[in-house]
Amino acid sequence: MAAKNKQDIMDDLLKGSSEDATHEASSLARLIHRTGESESVKHPTGSSSSQDQKKNPVSESKKKSTHYLSEEIFADLDDARDKINELVHPRVKSKISKSRIVNQALRMILKEFEEKGEKSHLIKEILKDIHQK
Repeated sequence: MAAKNKQDIMDDLLKGSSEDATHEASSLARLIHRTGESESVKHPTGSSSSQDQKKNPVSESKKKSTHYLSEEIFADLDDARDKINELVHPRVKSKISKSRIVNQALRMILKEFEEKGEKSHLIKEILKDIHQK
């Protein structure tokens, strides 16, 4: 009996028979948007494969960022990746990336800056670089 009273929103949208089609469409859009947000924010353990969880753990979400590096630093970063690959076990070579190196280097530099403030190497090098130009 209750099934007869249910309204098929998709049917109404496609046929245009509902007076509230615009309201229903916006409700559907909000639902889709809300569902998309929750999927990107957290991955339910039941729906993700263990392979996906290993590649991108929930605890370490990533954001894409573009920063300009000097040609010298860019080349040094490639060299560092190659040298690190020579030092590590062959099983972990595929996990060594320039992004991982930059992320770890920034983590170390920012930690030191947080601890030492204006006496940190970061501030000293930035000021030295500014005064040289």
